[in-house]
Formats: sequence, structure tokens, C-alpha cells
Amino acid sequence: MLVWHPEGADDAVWTALGEHFSAAQIVELGSFIALTFGQQRVIKTWHVGHNELPGEPGGGLTARTAR
Repeated sequence: MLVWHPEGADDAVWTALGEHFSAAQIVELGSFIALTFGQQRVIKTWHVGHNELPGEPGGGLTARTAR
């Protein structure tokens, strides 16, 4: 099992991220990764396979259009 070790995020990591992203973007990216990681842990805990849970048609991150 892969475990995140925060001490691995040293100054070099933050400097490299800062070359490509603003501070706000780094926070947003970290929040998205944390949310996604949490969702994956729940799915693994429930032993759910790909496409085994019913989803809302058209669900996702895209904008919804009026019907």
C-alpha cells in the first residue's frame, strides 16, 4: 500500500510546483487530489468495481445544460 509521507514534500518540491502554478492553484490542486484520494479509499472499502455503482446520466465535472 502506498502511503504519503509529508516530509517528502521538501523545499525543492514547493519550488518546482511554484515554477508552474500560483499558490492558489497549488491549494486547489492539493484539495482536488485529497478529495479524489478519499473517494478512492471509500470505493476500495466498499469493494466496488468499475461501473458497478449507478451514476447520474451526464454526471461529472462538465457544466450542465438546461433541458
